[in-house]
Amino acid sequence: MMSVTYFHFFNGLNKHYQLKETIDGSAAITFDVPYSKRLGDHTYSYYDEYGPSEYVDISVNVTDVTGLTYNSSARVSIVMNKYNLEFLQHPQIIKPSMTFTAQLKLSTYDSQPLTAEEQSGSVRLAVTQSKFSPWTWTWDNNESLAPRMMNDTPSFSSIYDIPVENIDLPVTADGVMSFQIHLSDSVATLNIEARFKDAVQGLQLYRSYSSPSSSYIQLHRDSEPQVGQPLYLTLESSFNLAEFHYLVMSRGRVVDAGTVHSSSFSLNTNHSWTPEACVMVYHTLPDGEIVNDALQVTFTQVLRNTVSLSWSQDHAKPADSVFLSVSVSEAGSLLGILVVDKAALDSSKDNGITEKTVLEEFMSYSREMTHTDYSSMKMGDPYSIFMTCGVTVLTDAMPNQEIDQFFPAFRADVYRNQLDSEAFQEPRKRKDFPETWIWLDANVSNSVSDSFQFTVPDSLTSWVAFAIVMSENLGLGISAPAELTVFRDFFVSLNLPAFLIRGELLLLEVNLFNYMDVDLEVMVVVAESWMFEFVSPDNGGFSLDNVRKASVLSNNITTLLFPIRATALGEIPISVKATSVYSSDWVYKTILVKPEGLEQSFTQTLFLEFQLNQKTLTRTMSFSFPPNVVPDSQRASISAVGDILGPSIDNLDSLVEMPYGCGEQNMIHFAPNIYVLQYMRSTKQSDEQTRNKAMSSMMEAYERELSYQRIDGSFSAFGDSDDSGSTWLSAFVLRCFLQAQDFISIDRMVMQRMAYWLLAHQNSDGSFNEPGRVIHTELQGGLDGPVSLTAYVLIALLEDAEYRSAYEGSISSAVSYLTSRLAQGISSNYSLSLVTYALSLANSTAAPSALTELLNRALIVDGVPTWRSPANVLYNSWQPSSSDIEISAYVLLAMHRLRLMDEGFTLMKWLSKQRNHQGGYGSTQDTVMALHALSIYATFSNAESIDLSITVNGASGAAATFNIDRYNYLLQQSQDLPIEAEEEVDIEVVAEGKGFALFQLSVFYNVMNLRTSLRRRDMHTNEAFDLYIDVMDNEEFSVNLYICFRLRENQGLRQTGMAILDVGLLSGFSLAQNGVQLDDIVRRVETPSGRVILYLDTVTTVERCSEISTIQEFKVTNIQDAVVMIYDYYETQRRTVRSYTSETRRDMSVCSLCGPDCGQCGVQDIWATDRTTSINQHPLLALSLTTALIILLSIYN
Repeated sequence: MMSVTYFHFFNGLNKHYQLKETIDGSAAITFDVPYSKRLGDHTYSYYDEYGPSEYVDISVNVTDVTGLTYNSSARVSIVMNKYNLEFLQHPQIIKPSMTFTAQLKLSTYDSQPLTAEEQSGSVRLAVTQSKFSPWTWTWDNNESLAPRMMNDTPSFSSIYDIPVENIDLPVTADGVMSFQIHLSDSVATLNIEARFKDAVQGLQLYRSYSSPSSSYIQLHRDSEPQVGQPLYLTLESSFNLAEFHYLVMSRGRVVDAGTVHSSSFSLNTNHSWTPEACVMVYHTLPDGEIVNDALQVTFTQVLRNTVSLSWSQDHAKPADSVFLSVSVSEAGSLLGILVVDKAALDSSKDNGITEKTVLEEFMSYSREMTHTDYSSMKMGDPYSIFMTCGVTVLTDAMPNQEIDQFFPAFRADVYRNQLDSEAFQEPRKRKDFPETWIWLDANVSNSVSDSFQFTVPDSLTSWVAFAIVMSENLGLGISAPAELTVFRDFFVSLNLPAFLIRGELLLLEVNLFNYMDVDLEVMVVVAESWMFEFVSPDNGGFSLDNVRKASVLSNNITTLLFPIRATALGEIPISVKATSVYSSDWVYKTILVKPEGLEQSFTQTLFLEFQLNQKTLTRTMSFSFPPNVVPDSQRASISAVGDILGPSIDNLDSLVEMPYGCGEQNMIHFAPNIYVLQYMRSTKQSDEQTRNKAMSSMMEAYERELSYQRIDGSFSAFGDSDDSGSTWLSAFVLRCFLQAQDFISIDRMVMQRMAYWLLAHQNSDGSFNEPGRVIHTELQGGLDGPVSLTAYVLIALLEDAEYRSAYEGSISSAVSYLTSRLAQGISSNYSLSLVTYALSLANSTAAPSALTELLNRALIVDGVPTWRSPANVLYNSWQPSSSDIEISAYVLLAMHRLRLMDEGFTLMKWLSKQRNHQGGYGSTQDTVMALHALSIYATFSNAESIDLSITVNGASGAAATFNIDRYNYLLQQSQDLPIEAEEEVDIEVVAEGKGFALFQLSVFYNVMNLRTSLRRRDMHTNEAFDLYIDVMDNEEFSVNLYICFRLRENQGLRQTGMAILDVGLLSGFSLAQNGVQLDDIVRRVETPSGRVILYLDTVTTVERCSEISTIQEFKVTNIQDAVVMIYDYYETQRRTVRSYTSETRRDMSVCSLCGPDCGQCGVQDIWATDRTTSINQHPLLALSLTTALIILLSIYN
């Protein structure tokens, strides 16, 4: 089935067609596009020279016979004429008395060559020179337009046009015609109208600047630019010009400069000019006036280095041996090869590196480095022309600058942008189905060619190979893609969901593809497994019928249906063998079967530290599973490491198991790496693997983070789609970038623009304001909100000595504000901890008293000072809240600054024990700040003296032994721990030796009896949110969820910061296209496997609802509950969990599920169907089934 949608931009038309027809490779669809009278009637002005495009957007969704859906889209332009006329190579402005040189291109709408008849014609130009333009008037004091340029006549009659000049241009073979127009001394506007048959195109240009002395120069290019060849130029002038100077800028550098004494001259080009150069000429008149002109020179871009790829054959079968040959231009080249599945490549938003994308990036880089803005040329004045080439002017001469009076906002925008197998042969089992096949690098050292041998994977697809080469002399080269098609005339295809829940029933679809010239009688066997059972379609009972026989016609597809029920947890094997007289295939895949309920985890950490003369330490650890634990879901692991940062270093890429799709959350992959690298540098560690991993992660996160920078230099959660930048997030990013510049390259301009933006939001009293949304709940801070924000920004500005000096006044003002607010009293422990650390960084004399006040507020638990955030109801958890972790981290950092390290070690040990099994904490901010603090204290751990062994004993004896010494103390050693009792975990930990270690027990399990969603409010619950799910499941292939949520009053908050609505999907379902609508609350949607994640801007006490549309991709019945969770991103214990199900699909029988595809549902003989053609059932099938089964069993054996 194919679904077609088209959208017409200009009319707002949105039409949808749904067709149900057989498509064999391709299909033609015809439909009418309503005609818009506005097509062709729009008049374009100078400032609208490109106009709104007329086009139709077409999106197509195709569902194949296996039930998989594919989509594609295209934009189709609407043309009103057969011919296109386009003006090329013309100046952006006109200059009086100069020669206007340009080109006109005639082409057909479909880019076909011009016919002989068309070439025999001519294009008529109607040229009008006018003495009036918008630039010849200005606003006077009475706010009315008045003349500002002298046009040689004082009367209004001077604005009349100069007589029209007609020029006929013979049509050339390539359709490109050159022409010249001599401009009058008084011209202000030039209008050119070109006509060829019914095609009309106009060009309107203005004189935007008048020289006080009527002195003008204009640069003409007399040859096409080609690297390594002279570029011939002519300079035309309105006065006697004995000499002039030239300057050539490219990629932000001066690549050529000099003085010329002739109007015709040439410049020698080279690769430094590419991809684009700005050639500028200038002359200073005796009175100091500067006259100048600039010319953009664009070179046809090619990469000097070349690399080519070729496969030894165009087509192959799975497991074939193939060769991939590569040729380079220079011996000693470094080569990288990537081979990916074409299907994965087509579905990716980023379709890899190609020569085109690299060249486009070169051009963008060139213009960025040169600060090129060719729109400045339209101003026409000498200053703007200098600006066009990115030249800064320091002179005592007069580079006049024209102010745009007619459109005064134009110039401000320019400035801001600157800143800103054969018969009966045993088939080979196909089980290797990667998306990326090859990823390698090699050094082509002794020659310019090499060949690599590979074994073809099992996927039946097209593999696309790319190569990238680097060499010392030729630089970068990128190959054209080389394609290898892997195909079989007969094969099996399985459609499997990513996962099932134990107990669910899956209608396993086995698709048989026959591209042979003969019809096939195929016997299919699905191998039995103890991890699942076959189910009879009539009554849902047990069945041994895992064998089917089907007729598969030539060039056709047949689908067989096998109902199976998952009975065990883990990866269950699905092995399907299809055998015929002519060909066979065998496919092996797995499905992940998850336990029912909601997954929970618990982590307990021991800080094993030997006292003086102590040789042995013994500790016990235990955990009791709750009564509602899901059977067989329990598992546990133990680990040990001899470094405080060890658990975090081992999991740098997965510290927090949360989504990270906004500007702040992305930093969880950036900031922690900084502190690991700082720690390694301080302790002189040379672990290159860890270092490279950290730097690679930082660079990737840095590139992603830049996508959240706004045009004004600030950062926000979703970049330019937000209404404003965020002071808090900008400060966080600035702090991290300043800390990271010792390890990776950070664009200084990015940081400077951030700092400028931040300082623009500092109030006169020294505090900072927040124009955007504070997505961190604790930083909202009520009355202490400005205090928290100011301290947070101040911490960022104090990170770098250069910034301390450059913004000394602003920093001093912020310190004074915080000091005065400290004297008045700060009620929030969170705000006070931020202020304490900020003042300690500023070396303020008020810092010790702030720390004393904070310590006086501490609650001492087991000898450890701890702090609690304001009382509110949080989700029951073994971990402290995220804000409590943050407070402790800020206290530790302040103690370090105030040289109170000894007093901080107890708190440091407590903080190191609060990490989860991944080495992180609850969210981004607490993880970042805690690891920052721990990295500083870890430098004093004396890990070099570690030499100990740890023995773990369970109920049945020794379970594991870990040995830690000075050589492996950074390595986190881990082992699964057998669950010996379903009710609890009890272990004894015995350490012997010297030094210290962190030992961690992590327990995972699922719980049942989740609260289902009911539309009622329980006033006695301690949950943070109300959460309701209405399930609408009366459609055949879809389930719609209507989810409502609100913040409960028991939280003492009017609203949260950013929140996450994590919606688990029913097995076999996925999010429909456009299944969630973005609005002022739902800012972003992500779809990891089996889930839909909604980023909520905030959750308030006012109920809001969102609708989620899901579609059935795989046929599953006996459906288990799915889980929906809503939580505050920066305080994850502020959460509510609900479950829901589809009662219709939970109680659905197998026959109801498969519908018309089960033509013999309830008959226990043969259950086969062909979705595209009817199958003539084999008359001897019932008689031959037993014999076939015996044959196939012998094949398996």
